[in-house]
Amino acid sequence: MLSPTVLVDRLAADKPNDVWVKSPVTSSRGQTSWEDITFSLLKNAVDAMSDFIVQQLGPGAPDEVIAYMGINDIRYPFVILGALKAGYKPLSPSPRNSKEGNIALLNTTKCSKFLCSEEFSPHIAKLTASMPSLKPVQVPTVDGLLKPFTPTLTTPTGPTSFSDHETLMILHTSGTTGLPKPIYIKAGVFSTFETITSIPTPPGRTSTHCSLFLTRLVLSVTPFFHIFGINFLLRSLYYQKPIVLLPAHKPPTAELILECIVKTKPSALASAPSMLEDICRLPTGLSVLSTLDFVFYGGAPLAEACGNQISDVTSVYNGIGSTEAFFMPTLLLKDHKDWQYFEWNLEAGMVMEPTEENPNLAEAVIKRRPDGKYQFAFWNFPDLQEWRTHDLFEEHPTKKGLWKFVGRLDDIIVLSNGEKVNPVAFEKIVDGHSWVQGSLMLGVGHFQAGLLVEPSKDHQGDDKDGFIDKIWPLIEEANAGYPAYARVWRSTVMLTKPEKPFKRTSKGSTMRRATYKLYEDEIEKLYKEQEVAVEESGTARQSTAEVEDIVRKAIRSVLGSRAANLTDDANIFQLGADSLQALQLSRILTSSRFICNTKTVYDNPTVSQLAKAVNGSGKAQNSENIVSREERMSAMIYRHSRFPKLASLPSPPKSPPAAFNVLLIGSTGSLGSYLLKELLDTTKISQIFCLNRSINARERQQQSFEDRGLGSIPVSQVQFFAGETSAPNFGLEFPHDFASLQQQTDIIIINAWPVNFNSPLEAFEPVIAGTKQCADFSSGSPRKPHIVFISSIASILNWPAVRHIHEDGSEIVIGEDWDPDNSLPAKQGYGESKHVAASILSNALNAGHINSVAVLRVGQLAGAAEKSGVWNRQEWLPSLLKTSTSLLKLPSSLPSPIDWIPTDLAAHAVVDLSLSSYHCSTSHVQTFNIVNPHIVPWSLLVPGIQGFYSPAREIETVSYADWVEELKRASPAATDEQIEHMPALKLLDFFEGLNAAAVAGDKSTQAEVRFATGHAVTNSKAMAGLGGINGRMMRKWMEEWKF
Repeated sequence: MLSPTVLVDRLAADKPNDVWVKSPVTSSRGQTSWEDITFSLLKNAVDAMSDFIVQQLGPGAPDEVIAYMGINDIRYPFVILGALKAGYKPLSPSPRNSKEGNIALLNTTKCSKFLCSEEFSPHIAKLTASMPSLKPVQVPTVDGLLKPFTPTLTTPTGPTSFSDHETLMILHTSGTTGLPKPIYIKAGVFSTFETITSIPTPPGRTSTHCSLFLTRLVLSVTPFFHIFGINFLLRSLYYQKPIVLLPAHKPPTAELILECIVKTKPSALASAPSMLEDICRLPTGLSVLSTLDFVFYGGAPLAEACGNQISDVTSVYNGIGSTEAFFMPTLLLKDHKDWQYFEWNLEAGMVMEPTEENPNLAEAVIKRRPDGKYQFAFWNFPDLQEWRTHDLFEEHPTKKGLWKFVGRLDDIIVLSNGEKVNPVAFEKIVDGHSWVQGSLMLGVGHFQAGLLVEPSKDHQGDDKDGFIDKIWPLIEEANAGYPAYARVWRSTVMLTKPEKPFKRTSKGSTMRRATYKLYEDEIEKLYKEQEVAVEESGTARQSTAEVEDIVRKAIRSVLGSRAANLTDDANIFQLGADSLQALQLSRILTSSRFICNTKTVYDNPTVSQLAKAVNGSGKAQNSENIVSREERMSAMIYRHSRFPKLASLPSPPKSPPAAFNVLLIGSTGSLGSYLLKELLDTTKISQIFCLNRSINARERQQQSFEDRGLGSIPVSQVQFFAGETSAPNFGLEFPHDFASLQQQTDIIIINAWPVNFNSPLEAFEPVIAGTKQCADFSSGSPRKPHIVFISSIASILNWPAVRHIHEDGSEIVIGEDWDPDNSLPAKQGYGESKHVAASILSNALNAGHINSVAVLRVGQLAGAAEKSGVWNRQEWLPSLLKTSTSLLKLPSSLPSPIDWIPTDLAAHAVVDLSLSSYHCSTSHVQTFNIVNPHIVPWSLLVPGIQGFYSPAREIETVSYADWVEELKRASPAATDEQIEHMPALKLLDFFEGLNAAAVAGDKSTQAEVRFATGHAVTNSKAMAGLGGINGRMMRKWMEEWKF
């Protein structure tokens, strides 16, 4: 191809007075105007620069490199073209590179000659101090180069042509992931650029770059040392379409860009997205942009809010490229609302390859086409058959072939638990706020994501809390689009210091790793403080001795003999306190003029915590300004998810055993007893190992079987072990028992769990730790036993409020998919604990620590449908009915649907699903909802209840709200004897909570909520055969309660 310098000579001869560039001129008063630089002036300046170089440094030897660094004025083109004419290969190091980065570039390219503008002489002097062989030379001023030039005898002509594979100039990578690397731009890139506007397109479609390169006049806010700027230099030469430059001596502000648009009237603006975001914040920004035919941006994503605003007033064109691959040919989009997306031209050879980590994301890979005529990358890398861009994209949800850039493979943040987070979309949402200059997601090597925010110039030094309050809605918006483990807590948001702004590349994008390094100490401090906050959130220690003494005496009076082990940090519920004693304690403290309801007791179950809570002198565990419940769950998950990362998943047995050995953890309770019976009745089950805390579990189990009419327990098939999962080796008396269990077990069913809906999350940590030990047990077993975790719908009950609010009151369906979002459990410790335990098992599966896991979300368990056995009288429904017989008032409706499942049938379903999920074990958590697919209204059961107690007790129906009010009126003065007859008083908070949701008009509760059961029904005959709760069942249960 012809040398660009020959093209300049021809243009000067053929079009001497045509405008090449509109160059800024600043008057002595500081006012800016723009003058036309013609092709004849360009030739004059190029010849003058070439002559200057030869006089100062001599003509270039073959492949000799010369560097230039200066302010972004028209001397950059003069030097690039002048160096070519002098026989050199021009290298353009970025002024934003570190000294080490530029030294690496100079050494790699064997460059010893360095030109600079006056402004960068001190910068080059520092390089020279480290590289004594470097020869720095300051170039003439713009005015000096534009003066009429008379060639001397030494004026060289340089090469007039280059082969397509010959290096023409040298640029470099941005250095965001380390030291910048030189990219040798071949002449073939220039020849391809010369023909790019003739690239074939589908009928009726236009190439994006045809619009960009052929438009009348472009204001280019791009540096010439960057590939983006080189594009516009080539545009001005090969297509003779002029560009406008900003004053190089002034910072490129949004205000300056608007001034330039008003004065020079370009048809288009080409800019980095960060500058467009600044423009959107100015009062007149959008109105000025509306005078343009289009705005073109590239190099990084544009904040969605800003892009939408601009697309309402003019067209927005999105470009993408790299130093290595120049730019990727795309088509103009049909719908301006799709401005964030790319549609590849077929000639680009772009193939979208799904990533292993997330099949919804694809890496753009340039595959060599047969002629490769419009593929820039393969000029620079002729030996390759494909160029992997490392750019990640997400396809449009409904328009196939449209792809949105979401980040780079090297942007990915890997948390300490192995979860991977793509931060780019999150950051761009936050960057859309007018107070934000930039943001960076944190979390590399830590258990939770964080956010480093650089305030805009006008808000640096603002009060941190006030600033975060202002931007928090956008952080919440960003959080909504990310999984739970990737969400940013308020306590992990950090602001930059004014004296330490983000490190940025020449195109204005943030240098992620360099900025991380800059704030390394602050980031580590942030996470250390976070760990301390989480650990201390449940243990407050500041209170007056007087209040602590009152609380201590009150607790002792309630606990009686169980207070022997009471300390100020002992959990009273772990010492044996129940809901009745929580109610008694709240009354004692209320009578002492403290504000204390039962929830206060449950949330602060130690002397120290409760003293602080009732005294108001400290931050009790339920205080909002310590750590959110999501944070506490995340911290607990992290604490019990430290699994070694394996090189590959452990291999499961080659084929399932003919008969399974099952370890049943928790067999003596109601569900446990029916589970054991179902296991005994299942022919595929060989041996059953029951692990319970009780040392006389076999006797208790036999009694439970007799009470329920389940027969006797065969000694040969069932072995009982005393222990608990939270203890080393399950607390078994003999070590060989643990080893024997590990050798024999095929399936583990985790059923042991405290059922207390009032206890805080922390009260469940022993059994949560036990869940982790079960994963360790499975990992260490040669059989790699399948884990079945008996969870609860309480672990997902907040789903409607978080995920799916129907304003029209239509049905909401909670699916059977595993979801790690910590905001999904009901706002009580029981549901949170089930979610935490399941999350730990999920992490174990992801880490390759275990082979398979199934999570069974069990709904409301009712009494047995077919077998004997009393539905626990202490549960909420028996308590409601017994209380109703005393009040002679029964709720006519209930806030929640009747999707209960009889316990014996639920046990049958658990066994079905334990076996079927073993056979279908996958790399994902299998999840099943064990609730009744057939929902019936409470009103259908009410007449039967009234009829059962009539005529001895005539019970009227009232609204649920009125029933709760009646209960509240009875509560303050109720004696222990009255509480015995009205046990619902002990669960007043529970019943009030149900009522509050209904009264508040929460949209998520007004819509009917239903649990999907298709997965469970497909895999369980018991689930498939279920019918709805009916009057016959209710009568059976009332007869067994004998109220």
